[in-house]
Amino acid sequence: MATVSSLRNRLLLFQAEYRDAVIGVVFFCALPLAALIPIAMNQDNPVVATQSVMGTIEYVRLMPINPKMAAGRGLYYTYDGRLDGNSAVTSIDDEVGMPHLVGSVIPIERQHHKRGGDTYRFLNE
Repeated sequence: MATVSSLRNRLLLFQAEYRDAVIGVVFFCALPLAALIPIAMNQDNPVVATQSVMGTIEYVRLMPINPKMAAGRGLYYTYDGRLDGNSAVTSIDDEVGMPHLVGSVIPIERQHHKRGGDTYRFLNE
């Protein structure tokens, strides 16, 4: 009976002594796993069809607005473009070598995903 209470006391002491360290290790391990969630979600929704369309650039934004958020990626452009054939305005966030001018007509690739969403990117010129 003495060994059971001794073991219990040791476990209680261990819990009181290292509680903060265990919580820290759990959070440290959980953060990288949380970063993998978008990657796992994206693989569930693959591109099933592509279509080349023409579009007109209507608005250009330099991103990110906050320069402190540019760490690792640098500055890039976000475009609002109106697709030819319908009046839909889409937002295009893509890496380009040279910025496009407002009013320029450019080829855009429409990517249709398995779950019904469409994403757009510039075709390589």
